[in-house]
Amino acid sequence: MLEKRHQSEIDTAKREAFARAYADCGNASRAARQAGVPDQSAHSMGYKWLRDQRVVELVRDAMNDRLKALGPLAIGVVRDILLSEQVSAQTRLHAARDILDRLGWVPPRRVIQEERVQKSVKEMSRAELEELVGSMTGVDADYDDDGWTAGDGSGALTAYR
Repeated sequence: MLEKRHQSEIDTAKREAFARAYADCGNASRAARQAGVPDQSAHSMGYKWLRDQRVVELVRDAMNDRLKALGPLAIGVVRDILLSEQVSAQTRLHAARDILDRLGWVPPRRVIQEERVQKSVKEMSRAELEELVGSMTGVDADYDDDGWTAGDGSGALTAYR
């Protein structure tokens, strides 16, 4: 029992080593050899491990760790581009937009308003009246035989007839 447990720990360690090596080189055979698998079975073991969901998760985690480690370097590159006088204004503008995008800043959108023809309440259709009441109250409003109600059926806008 103890020997089986020891073998399981070795297999787990090899899988973890394989995942780290695969994240570095992207070659299953090479990664298997780096994890301690003999040359003659490295290809088949690498193939087998890439079909094992647990190993795939380990590879994904190792790749994410490597990408996170590159984050500060990437930020430095974008910063250098942004501040460089030797880079074109358009490239610096793209760098600035990238930084703002990563910060979650969204530029305000232009609101294009339609020209509306003024109508009296009596000239408006039911849909236009519902839209008008909704825009004035901030509530989706409906008009039916029972009067005005909130669009959710709560009756919050019930009006006199």
